[in-house]
Amino acid sequence: MKKIAQGLQFNIYLRDDNKIIKIPTSNIQILFKLLSWNPFFLFKPILFKKTIRKTISDRKESIENIQKIKLNKKILANPIFKIKEIEQDKVKVLGKYLKKDFNEAKKYIDKYIDLTFESWSYGFSDKIFNLTINSGIDKFNNVVLIDFGELTFKKKDVATAIKNIRWEKSWSFKRDLNKEIKKYYKNRMKEKLTLSNLDRFWKSH
Repeated sequence: MKKIAQGLQFNIYLRDDNKIIKIPTSNIQILFKLLSWNPFFLFKPILFKKTIRKTISDRKESIENIQKIKLNKKILANPIFKIKEIEQDKVKVLGKYLKKDFNEAKKYIDKYIDLTFESWSYGFSDKIFNLTINSGIDKFNNVVLIDFGELTFKKKDVATAIKNIRWEKSWSFKRDLNKEIKKYYKNRMKEKLTLSNLDRFWKSH
């Protein structure tokens, strides 16, 4: 089993059978990852400790709550939850598909929005909207959510995200989309991610 990445919440491995294995990061790994992103945490120890605790609690809450929902697991790359790890299908990250042909990229943006609506229909939502790295394309050419360590299961949280246009504050929007697709994404999200659509789709399954 080969380690291929380490995020804030999980160490990610590729198993010989082409499955992705995610093992939760330790407190020390979270600490160093946060410092690599923002060294100024060293001067704010109270905020630093609070952020570490929140990272762990968000991960725990997301994993526990997602297992309680009867959903189409394909939208999460078919996760299998084990005691100390999570197994998922290997997919290609969405960001790669948004840097190619503009017309193709638009189709994947629309599929990402459809995925968001489907997650709403089950009563949960991504709350970070880092679509380029937290979503992927499966073997059926569908957009799926691959990182579910930071989900919300509260409709009011999603309503707040919509009002605050949370997706435009994400790393993906600011740093990982070219000007052309960013404009399309911005307009489509404004058009589709509305409070009326939230009411329409939330827990509609």
